[in-house]
Amino acid sequence: MGPDVAPHVLALYLDAPLQSWGYQSRFDRRTSLSYPTRSGIVGMLCAALGVDRRDRSGLERVDKGVSIQAVAFGDASLLVDYHTVGGGFDSRVQSQSIAPKADGSKGDTVVSRREYLQEARFGVLVSAETPLLDEVSAALSDPRWGIWLGRKSCIPASPVPQGVFTTTEEALLHLEELAGGKATRQVTEVERFDEGTDTLLDRPVDFATREYKPRRVVHESL
Repeated sequence: MGPDVAPHVLALYLDAPLQSWGYQSRFDRRTSLSYPTRSGIVGMLCAALGVDRRDRSGLERVDKGVSIQAVAFGDASLLVDYHTVGGGFDSRVQSQSIAPKADGSKGDTVVSRREYLQEARFGVLVSAETPLLDEVSAALSDPRWGIWLGRKSCIPASPVPQGVFTTTEEALLHLEELAGGKATRQVTEVERFDEGTDTLLDRPVDFATREYKPRRVVHESL
């Protein structure tokens, strides 16, 4: 493999008052994992690149090209938001704002409970061949569409892209200096089932239809 395609590591710093990394979040309970999901990070990269949610080939190019490792700095607290949609609208003139029932009849106020991580800080190490990594890094610095940390209300409080490094160790050291302390835990992708400690259904196949496939990871305390 020539130097023009050698794998490098892009360091991402995820810092915000609120983050929410939805996992199997459907219907009226929108949960969050305690660390970034692969679907959330890949979705962020696709948004920065301008890959439409219906563009399966564009998603596949990004998803197949990167390996992701997440590290946490400190412990975040959990916030559960009691959220309503469609309440207080006049059905005669604002019917478009009221979600209909499954049978098409008049809808009621939709209530959901949405989880957020408060004051969380994460580092994400994105490994890829140099051409793709350079493209992704440039896009994150000048994104085509907005990037956020799980949900649109979770706006980054610090610059997300932190540069491309030649090794994982260099990238992690930079993130620890930025966070002002050592990482406390990490979640790393593995290829073999017996190397992992958990299986997550968070590898995106189609964002438009919310189709995902499993990913094997190992959780480690540091």
